[in-house]
Amino acid sequence: MSQVWLLKLNSRHLTIWEKGVQPRSLFHLYAKLLLAHVVLTFSGCDTALVPDINKALSPQAQALVDSAFAPFQVDTLVDHHVHILGLGNTASGIEVHPDTRSYLHPFKLTRFNYFMDAGSVTNEALADEQYMQHLLVQIEKTPGEFRINSLALDRFYKENGDQDPDNYEIYIPNEYVVELGQNHPDKIIPVISIHPYRNDAVVELEKWSSQGVRVVKWLPNAQGIDPSSSLCDPFYDAMNRLDMVLLSHAGTELALDSQGRQHLGNPLLLRRALDAQVKVIVCHCATSGTSQDLEDSNLPEVDNFSLFMRLFDDPVYEGLLFADISGMTLVNQVGNSLKGILARPDLHSRLLYGSDYPLPAVDILNQNYALGLLGYLDEEIVEVLDEIQEINPLLYSFVLMRSLKHPDSGAKFSENLFRNKIP
Repeated sequence: MSQVWLLKLNSRHLTIWEKGVQPRSLFHLYAKLLLAHVVLTFSGCDTALVPDINKALSPQAQALVDSAFAPFQVDTLVDHHVHILGLGNTASGIEVHPDTRSYLHPFKLTRFNYFMDAGSVTNEALADEQYMQHLLVQIEKTPGEFRINSLALDRFYKENGDQDPDNYEIYIPNEYVVELGQNHPDKIIPVISIHPYRNDAVVELEKWSSQGVRVVKWLPNAQGIDPSSSLCDPFYDAMNRLDMVLLSHAGTELALDSQGRQHLGNPLLLRRALDAQVKVIVCHCATSGTSQDLEDSNLPEVDNFSLFMRLFDDPVYEGLLFADISGMTLVNQVGNSLKGILARPDLHSRLLYGSDYPLPAVDILNQNYALGLLGYLDEEIVEVLDEIQEINPLLYSFVLMRSLKHPDSGAKFSENLFRNKIP
């Protein structure tokens, strides 16, 4: 019987449905996602409504939340991967490239609108405040002691140390995330971002270290950072001396424009930092994309997760190399990496929980029925997770990760993974 594919906008974003019927295969799912992208590119996202964060969960949803948090009654839990966004309408210092707000660049505009919509921004003149207000309420509504690592993002710098004023999409100043941490010490832990090519990179690192900041965030593909460059050596030396930790994206970057720099997401490029004895946390376990195997020129491109696992399994880097599990359930990234990590409880002590917020609030990237179809979720909790996501995406991400299971063995992420802190 022929089916009619329909698109519906729910209270926040796009939800995709087929007369109430779940997709029959991943092919149908991807076809729907492609159609959704085309529609949204030309029509824009609906940001007129925001979720009712105060809406009570159903008994089934509340039971799932209670079960997810039951082992952690006396723990302070941390989401190690939360993005801070805005449009710079306040004294935050946030800057966004004009192209991201221009209809002349529909892909960039639509992509950025996804993030603003996911952060419940309904008024661009109040973007900074609305994004943070909704994020803070979500933290408040999460059970127990719960904090987030809020990520800054530095500008793009050339190898000569000069700033490249056109090669960026968004700039999140260190000062802003540190101020957020000072204003909300029970909720926010600041993570700074310093481009290592900056002439004042080491001075900046020492300044923030003296204020108690321990983690530096890099997004090499978007920021133009080659972690294997000798230009990074003074920065690595300073990080090691100050006992600071590098939180670095690895793998293909899809959220921000990387303009032909995807090769900088090769996990093997991080060997230089590790060999300099810098502690490194690899974001997303390098889930997405492929890269050249820099250590075997005879091989074709290898998936980035395999290259990351080569480093992770190297005993030389035990105590130095860690990773977060953020983004691994997104429908465009879920695959052998998630299955592989679930199957390795021996590595869970070196993994950190992260949500990659606001991405858990982007419906088209979070398809719980697809995870059920692949065997990662029990069928009876799929709709319950949908309900939690609709009300509190930050809470949803944690409950989702606690609910995941290996499709074959049924193995789950260990409880201690969610207790792990910055090394």
